[in-house]
Amino acid sequence: MDIDVQKITELSPARVEVSKELQQKQVKVEQKRKADQQNKQNLAIENENKRKAKSRVATDQYIKKVLNIQDVVNRKLSYSVNKELNQVVVKVIDSKTDKVIRVIPSEALLKLHSRMKEVIGLIFDEEI
Repeated sequence: MDIDVQKITELSPARVEVSKELQQKQVKVEQKRKADQQNKQNLAIENENKRKAKSRVATDQYIKKVLNIQDVVNRKLSYSVNKELNQVVVKVIDSKTDKVIRVIPSEALLKLHSRMKEVIGLIFDEEI
Protein backbone atom coordinates (compact mmCIF):
# COMPACT_ATOMS: atom_id res chain seq x y z
CA MET A 1 0.00 0.00 0.00
CA ASP A 2 2.84 2.36 0.69
CA ILE A 3 4.00 2.13 -2.91
CA ASP A 4 0.60 3.06 -4.29
CA VAL A 5 0.34 6.07 -2.03
CA GLN A 6 3.76 7.28 -3.11
CA LYS A 7 2.91 6.97 -6.79
CA ILE A 8 -0.30 8.94 -6.28
CA THR A 9 1.46 11.71 -4.40
CA GLU A 10 4.14 11.88 -7.08
CA LEU A 11 1.55 12.31 -9.82
CA SER A 12 -0.48 14.96 -8.02
CA PRO A 13 1.80 17.97 -8.78
CA ALA A 14 1.83 16.99 -12.46
CA ARG A 15 -1.96 16.74 -12.49
CA VAL A 16 -2.22 20.14 -10.80
CA GLU A 17 -0.06 21.71 -13.52
CA VAL A 18 -2.10 20.07 -16.26
CA SER A 19 -5.25 21.31 -14.57
CA LYS A 20 -3.84 24.86 -14.41
CA GLU A 21 -2.88 24.70 -18.08
CA LEU A 22 -6.38 23.53 -18.99
CA GLN A 23 -7.91 26.38 -16.98
CA GLN A 24 -5.65 28.90 -18.71
CA LYS A 25 -6.58 27.47 -22.10
CA GLN A 26 -10.27 27.64 -21.21
CA VAL A 27 -9.87 31.27 -20.16
CA LYS A 28 -8.10 32.09 -23.44
CA VAL A 29 -10.77 30.30 -25.47
CA GLU A 30 -13.53 32.18 -23.62
CA GLN A 31 -11.74 35.50 -24.15
CA LYS A 32 -11.38 34.76 -27.87
CA ARG A 33 -15.05 33.79 -28.11
CA LYS A 34 -16.10 37.05 -26.43
CA ALA A 35 -13.81 39.07 -28.69
CA ASP A 36 -15.22 37.34 -31.78
CA GLN A 37 -18.76 37.99 -30.59
CA GLN A 38 -17.96 41.67 -30.00
CA ASN A 39 -16.39 41.92 -33.46
CA LYS A 40 -19.53 40.43 -35.02
CA GLN A 41 -21.72 42.92 -33.17
CA ASN A 42 -19.51 45.83 -34.23
CA LEU A 43 -19.62 44.65 -37.84
CA ALA A 44 -23.42 44.34 -37.72
CA ILE A 45 -23.74 47.87 -36.30
CA GLU A 46 -21.36 49.23 -38.94
CA ASN A 47 -23.32 47.53 -41.74
CA GLU A 48 -26.61 48.90 -40.39
CA ASN A 49 -25.15 52.42 -40.24
CA LYS A 50 -23.95 52.10 -43.84
CA ARG A 51 -27.39 50.90 -44.93
CA LYS A 52 -29.06 53.84 -43.18
CA ALA A 53 -26.63 56.29 -44.76
CA LYS A 54 -27.33 54.87 -48.23
CA SER A 55 -31.06 55.09 -47.53
CA ARG A 56 -30.75 58.74 -46.51
CA VAL A 57 -28.76 59.56 -49.64
CA ALA A 58 -31.29 57.77 -51.85
CA THR A 59 -34.16 59.61 -50.15
CA ASP A 60 -32.44 62.97 -50.59
CA GLN A 61 -31.82 62.25 -54.29
CA TYR A 62 -35.45 61.24 -54.77
CA ILE A 63 -36.70 64.42 -53.10
CA LYS A 64 -34.43 66.52 -55.33
CA LYS A 65 -35.86 64.80 -58.42
CA VAL A 66 -39.41 65.43 -57.25
CA LEU A 67 -38.63 69.08 -56.60
CA ASN A 68 -37.13 69.42 -60.08
CA ILE A 69 -40.27 67.96 -61.63
CA GLN A 70 -42.37 70.52 -59.74
CA ASP A 71 -40.41 73.36 -61.34
CA VAL A 72 -40.97 72.00 -64.85
CA VAL A 73 -44.75 71.76 -64.55
CA ASN A 74 -45.19 74.99 -62.55
CA ARG A 75 -46.71 73.16 -59.62
CA LYS A 76 -45.73 72.96 -55.97
CA LEU A 77 -46.46 70.10 -53.67
CA SER A 78 -47.20 70.72 -50.03
CA TYR A 79 -47.01 67.78 -47.65
CA SER A 80 -48.63 67.64 -44.25
CA VAL A 81 -49.81 65.02 -41.79
CA ASN A 82 -53.36 64.89 -40.52
CA LYS A 83 -52.67 64.18 -36.85
CA GLU A 84 -56.20 62.97 -36.13
CA LEU A 85 -56.02 60.31 -38.85
CA ASN A 86 -52.24 59.92 -38.89
CA GLN A 87 -52.32 60.25 -42.67
CA VAL A 88 -50.22 62.20 -45.16
CA VAL A 89 -52.07 64.92 -47.08
CA VAL A 90 -50.62 66.31 -50.31
CA LYS A 91 -51.73 69.63 -51.77
CA VAL A 92 -50.97 70.45 -55.40
CA ILE A 93 -50.53 74.20 -55.71
CA ASP A 94 -50.16 76.38 -58.80
CA SER A 95 -46.79 78.06 -58.32
CA LYS A 96 -47.80 81.23 -60.19
CA THR A 97 -51.08 81.96 -58.37
CA ASP A 98 -50.52 79.96 -55.15
CA LYS A 99 -54.01 78.47 -55.50
CA VAL A 100 -54.68 74.93 -54.33
CA ILE A 101 -55.44 72.83 -57.40
CA ARG A 102 -56.02 69.51 -55.69
CA VAL A 103 -55.86 67.90 -52.24
CA ILE A 104 -54.93 64.22 -52.04
CA PRO A 105 -56.82 62.54 -50.43
CA SER A 106 -59.78 64.86 -50.94
CA GLU A 107 -61.34 66.79 -48.07
CA ALA A 108 -64.52 64.72 -48.41
CA LEU A 109 -62.55 61.48 -48.10
CA LEU A 110 -60.73 62.80 -45.04
CA LYS A 111 -64.04 63.75 -43.40
CA LEU A 112 -65.48 60.32 -44.25
CA HIS A 113 -62.46 58.58 -42.78
CA SER A 114 -62.70 60.66 -39.62
CA ARG A 115 -66.43 59.95 -39.27
CA MET A 116 -65.85 56.19 -39.79
CA LYS A 117 -63.31 56.21 -36.97
CA GLU A 118 -65.84 57.88 -34.71
CA VAL A 119 -68.57 55.35 -35.55
CA ILE A 120 -66.22 52.40 -35.07
CA GLY A 121 -65.20 53.89 -31.73
CA LEU A 122 -68.86 54.13 -30.69
CA ILE A 123 -69.65 50.58 -31.76
CA PHE A 124 -66.57 48.82 -30.42
CA ASP A 125 -65.46 51.34 -27.80
CA GLU A 126 -61.96 51.20 -29.29
CA GLU A 127 -59.74 53.43 -31.32
CA ILE A 128 -58.04 52.16 -34.45
